[in-house]
Amino acid sequence: MSTGISAIVLKVAALCNLDCSYCYVYHHEDKGYLRRPKLIADPVFDRTLAAIRRYCERRSPHSMAICFHGGEPTLIGAERFDELAGRAREVLGDCLAALAIQTNATLIDEAWVETLRRHQVHVSVSLDGPAAVHDAARVDHAGRGTHARTLAGIARLRAGGVEPQVLCVINPGQSGSEVYRHFRSLGLTRMDFLLPDVSHDSRERFYPGRGPTPVADYLVPIFDAWFDEDDPGVQVRIFHELLLKLFGGMNRTDSFGNAPMGYLIVETDGAIEALDALRVCGEGIAGSGLNVLAHGFDDLALGLPLVHRAVSEGFPLAPSCQACPEREICGGGYLPHRYSRTRGFDNPSVWCADILALLGHMRARLAPYLPAAG
Repeated sequence: MSTGISAIVLKVAALCNLDCSYCYVYHHEDKGYLRRPKLIADPVFDRTLAAIRRYCERRSPHSMAICFHGGEPTLIGAERFDELAGRAREVLGDCLAALAIQTNATLIDEAWVETLRRHQVHVSVSLDGPAAVHDAARVDHAGRGTHARTLAGIARLRAGGVEPQVLCVINPGQSGSEVYRHFRSLGLTRMDFLLPDVSHDSRERFYPGRGPTPVADYLVPIFDAWFDEDDPGVQVRIFHELLLKLFGGMNRTDSFGNAPMGYLIVETDGAIEALDALRVCGEGIAGSGLNVLAHGFDDLALGLPLVHRAVSEGFPLAPSCQACPEREICGGGYLPHRYSRTRGFDNPSVWCADILALLGHMRARLAPYLPAAG
């Protein structure tokens, strides 16, 4: 059963100053960003806040987080962000659980650091590893690598007392252990590794000839290094979430477990959508047909069925997943990774073999500590 919506991912900029080759917004199936305003306008922002407040007040006590997102959200500028963040805190009060931002950090300057610190914003920065790995995919529109600029932004954040989490998109075929060593050499202690966003229709287009389990081959050495380091101050979210599940805890991520989605997207034009990465599946799949200018977050049943189903019910597992011994842990994997044009979401994850290999390795390392079966 759904526990309701706990966060809104707010698209404050539809464009980005980078041109990452794997980006689910600009290089996959959905081109909706071309039809949207470049930046969010006051009416959309204010109606989003009003919709959040109504939703929370109907469930009091309830609160929701706002994650400023894009594109690249820092394109709005620090002064504009300061205005929007201040307005969110003033309007929402106790209905606001937290403010967050996901950024490539290339535009972070002292004004941004001061603003983020003052508003107590949780910051996540996209960094894919050392320069050779990061710059292979994360380039600007002139084709130039961005590793040095991202590291400079991270350094400014940390010098100003803002400790970011690093979000790393797994690059199948690269060395995960090299990436992890790079992060630790920088003193980074909070990180997550994201499975590449592709569907069954697009995996070979983006990652051809990588072998049967390229994602597991990348992640297993990271798990071993992290596990052997045995430092509770070093947090790797993907492993932490899987460990919670392996030890019988509650699911807290939409990447595994097949729980109903606990957040919604609001685009720069106010459109209410399901999770962003569904853009890898097809044009318009993530859309609800609803807009905060006319609807609230309790109106999902009035729109296209996928978004309402994702939030309120979830999706049944494919037959092969229902028979899998890891179904309670994996839950079929991340919803976009289950999609194919021929069967919709009635598939195991495109990274199924990788997930099984990773879980098998984790179980072997954890064997003395795991609860007995049955």
